[in-house]
Amino acid sequence: MLTAPFYVTNLVDKEEIPMRFTAPLAPGIYTFTLCVRSDSYLGFDQFKDIKMDVKRAPELPKDHPQWDISSDEDEKKEASAVESEYATDEDDDAVIEDEEED
Repeated sequence: MLTAPFYVTNLVDKEEIPMRFTAPLAPGIYTFTLCVRSDSYLGFDQFKDIKMDVKRAPELPKDHPQWDISSDEDEKKEASAVESEYATDEDDDAVIEDEEED
C-alpha cells in the first residue's frame, strides 16, 4: 500500500507526525514499511518496519434519537416546499413575456 508523501520542511532533532492511511479491510496483524527520505542529505534514506494489529471496525449505529424527525417537522417541510422564496424558471418566463408585450 502506498500513501501520499508527507513533507517535513523544518530541521529539528525530533518531531512527531501523524501517519494517516486507509486500514486494510480484513482484521489481522500487518507489517508496514515506513520510508524516510531526505532531499538535503545523500544516503540518509531510512526504512522502518512497523507492525500493527488491525481490529474490526465497530458497527455503525442504525438508530439515534437525533435522527428521529417528528411529524410536526415533516408538515412544516411540506408546507415550505409548496411555496419557495427563490425565483423559478416560471418566474423568469413571466418577466420575459411582459417585456415582449411592451
